[in-house]
Amino acid sequence: MEAAFHIRRVVFCDEQKVDPKEEFDGLDEECRQYLARRKGRIVGTARLRVDSPSKTKIERVAVLMEERGHGVGKELMFRTIEDAIADDAEMIVIHAQCHARTFYEALRFVQVGEEFEEADIPHIYMEYRP
Repeated sequence: MEAAFHIRRVVFCDEQKVDPKEEFDGLDEECRQYLARRKGRIVGTARLRVDSPSKTKIERVAVLMEERGHGVGKELMFRTIEDAIADDAEMIVIHAQCHARTFYEALRFVQVGEEFEEADIPHIYMEYRP
């Protein structure tokens, strides 16, 4: 958890100026946490949370700036999607930052609805149906 929190603090709080009170929402204990390594170093994180009996949410996907572009985020997403499907999720959702839309579309997520603000950052709601 310490490594995941460190990456989230660097990416979301330091880089994107998200308020730590918003980032650390108290839900981490009920989530499955993921860490990604590259060349032996922990460089990314994500969490998976069951939102309802039929819906699982992927949250807090973050990769350190200097490690982006090497497929770490894609591998994190493959693993979280795979685990959600194994847990019988009927729908997998994500609140994606708008700048990452094409990244998630390439993974077969589809935008539903209009843009909205979350932590003062434009987001879109996206769904993936196994």
